[in-house]
Amino acid sequence: MTQAHQIAIVWQIDDVREVRPDLSNDQCWQVLQACKRNHDATVGINWDVIRITANHLFEPQSGE
Repeated sequence: MTQAHQIAIVWQIDDVREVRPDLSNDQCWQVLQACKRNHDATVGINWDVIRITANHLFEPQSGE
């Protein structure tokens, strides 16, 4: 098998925690999994996508 020319961008639970520090490790993982499942190549995964996904899955507390 030949090596494919490819790249990967890695997001981790600590990145999710940057925008939603109130979430547990498991909740952060759920956010990342939802981002992957709903990935739109025209938008990608970015801070806004992570924040919006986290807020959709886990309602933010007042003031966030």
